[in-house]
Amino acid sequence: MVLFFAFKSLIYQQDYLMLTALDENEEVVDGGKKGAIDDLQQGELEAFIQNLSLAKYAKAFLIEEDQPAEKQEASKKEARVSKVDNKKQNTVESESKVKNKKRPEHHSDNSSAVTKAKRDKQEDIFEFFERRTLLLKSGGKWYDLEYSNEFSVEPQPRDVVSQYKTLAQKLYEHEISLFKNKTNNQKGASSAWMKAIVSSGTLGDRMAAMILLIQDDAIHTLQFVETLLNLVKKKGSKQQCLMALDTFKELLITDLLPDSRKLRIFSQHPFNKLEQLSSGNKDSRDRRLILWYFEHQLKHLVAEFVQVLETLSHDSLVTTKIRALVVAHELLCNKPEEEKAFLVQVVNKLGDPQNRIATKASHLLETLLCKHPNMKGVVCSEVERLLFRSNISSKAQYYAICFLNQMVLSHEESELANKLITLYFCFFRTCIKKKDIESKMLSALLTGVNRAYPYAQTGDDKVREQVDTLFKVLHIVNFNTSVQALMLLFQVMNSQQTISDRYYAALYRKMLDPGLMLCSKQAMFLNLVYKSLKADIVLRRVKAFVKRLLQVTCEQMPPFICGALYLVSEILKAKPGLRSQLNDPPVYFTIAF
Repeated sequence: MVLFFAFKSLIYQQDYLMLTALDENEEVVDGGKKGAIDDLQQGELEAFIQNLSLAKYAKAFLIEEDQPAEKQEASKKEARVSKVDNKKQNTVESESKVKNKKRPEHHSDNSSAVTKAKRDKQEDIFEFFERRTLLLKSGGKWYDLEYSNEFSVEPQPRDVVSQYKTLAQKLYEHEISLFKNKTNNQKGASSAWMKAIVSSGTLGDRMAAMILLIQDDAIHTLQFVETLLNLVKKKGSKQQCLMALDTFKELLITDLLPDSRKLRIFSQHPFNKLEQLSSGNKDSRDRRLILWYFEHQLKHLVAEFVQVLETLSHDSLVTTKIRALVVAHELLCNKPEEEKAFLVQVVNKLGDPQNRIATKASHLLETLLCKHPNMKGVVCSEVERLLFRSNISSKAQYYAICFLNQMVLSHEESELANKLITLYFCFFRTCIKKKDIESKMLSALLTGVNRAYPYAQTGDDKVREQVDTLFKVLHIVNFNTSVQALMLLFQVMNSQQTISDRYYAALYRKMLDPGLMLCSKQAMFLNLVYKSLKADIVLRRVKAFVKRLLQVTCEQMPPFICGALYLVSEILKAKPGLRSQLNDPPVYFTIAF
C-alpha cells in the first residue's frame, strides 16, 4: 500500500510539471517538453516501474479490494489456527518423546490401578451383611429347593472357594441365630411344649420332638441332627445307643438324604458362575451359599456316622453287631450316599468269627442283589478283595465263596461269569496243592463253577485245563463233591459234543458208591444220570446203566426208589428201542469203556 501511494504521488507530480511547462508551440517528447531540465529521459519511467516489482502485488491487491473485510478476518483466523497447530505438533512431539522414555512406568501405574479396582470389587463381593429376616423358609425337603441341584464337575479355584466358604459360614450362623430368635419369640402352647420336651423330656420324647423339628425344617435344625449322632456315639446304655441308632437311620432315609444323588462338598458347586446364576442379586447368592454350606456340614455328619457304625459292628454284643449290620444294609439299599463304605462293612461281616453274623451278612447281600441287580459286579469285586486279604481266615473264605456261588446270573452277564470261574479255579488249584480235598471249600467251588459255566464265554478253556485234575479228584472226595465234579465234566463235554467213555466209566462206578445212600444230593445225582443216558448214543451202554440203577434201588430208601423208577420210564420214552432189549433173556457181559 505504501508503494502504491508513493507511485501515485509521483505520477501526479510529473503530470503537474508537465502541464505547467506545456507550450503549444514546443515539441513534446515522452510526455515532457523537449530540452527541459526536469524532463525524464526516454524509457526512464518504464524502468522505474519495473524496478518497483509491483506485478506480484496486483492479484492480491485486487482480491483485497473485492472482499476486504472477509479476507482479512479469514487470514487472521488462518494465522491463529496455524500457530495453534504448530504448538500442538510441537507438544505432541515432545510428549511422544517423553512417553518413549517413560512408557514402562505408565503401564505399571495403569495395571496397579486396575488390580486395585478388582481387589476392591472382590472385597465388596465377599463382604458380609447382616439381615433382619430369614433367607430360607421352613417346610419341605431341603434337597427339593431349586438351588440344591446346582453343581460343577470342573475344579474350582481354591482361593475363591475358601473366601466363599468363610462368607457362607457367617451367613449360615447368622441365619441360625435369626431362626432361634424367631423360635424363642413365638408364643403358643405347641411351641412351649416343644421347647420343654426337647430340653427336659424323656429320651423317647426328646428323640420324637427332635425328629419333628428336623422334618419341619432340616436346614435350621442341623444341631439336633448332631445331637442324635452324639447319642449314638455316647458310651453307656446300649438301649439308648440302639434307640438313637434306629432314629438316626430313619431320619437319614426319610428326610435328610436325597434319593437319586450323593451329597456334595462345598467345593463341588459352580462358584465361577455364582454371580451370573444369581444375576447380581445378593439375596439369591446368599441363599445358595447357605444351602451349599448346610449340605457340606450334613455330608460330614454322615461320614462321621459311618465311622460310628463301623465301631458298633465290632461290638462285643451280638445284638449290637447285628443291628449295626442291618442299618448299614438298609442305608445301602435305599440311598446312594456312602454306599462304598456301607458295602465294605456288610461284606466284612462275611468273615465274622460268629457264624450267626456271617450267615446274616450273606443273606443281606443276597437281598441287596435282588433289589439292585446292577450291583452284582461291584459286590463281586468287593468280595474278591476280601478273599485275597493276607489275614483272612479259611472260614471267611468259605462263606464268601458260598455267597458267590449262589449269585443268580444271566446270559447278559458273561463277563461276570468268566470272572467268577477264574476266581473259583484259582482257589481250586490252591485246595489241590494243600491236599485239602475233603473240605467243604472244594464242593462250594465246584458248585460255583457249575452255576457260572452256562453263562461264561471262555469257560471251556478254563475247565479243560483242569479236566485231568477233576477226574482224579472225583474218585477220592466225598460223594457230594464227586457229584459236583461229574456235573461240571458233563457240562463241558456236552457243550462240545464230545462226551468221552472216560466220563461214563466214572459215572457208572459212582452208582455203586456207598456214600449214595447217605448223601444229601441224591436228586441231583439222579438228574445227572438221566441227562447222561439221554445224551448217550450207545444203546448197549444205556441198557447197562438202567440195569445197574435198578440193582442199586434194592438198597435205597423209598424216595430214591421212586425217583429211579420214574427215571427209567422217562428213558424208555426217549429211547423206544431200549424196551425190546430189556425184554430179551439176560445176557451177562461187561461194558468196554
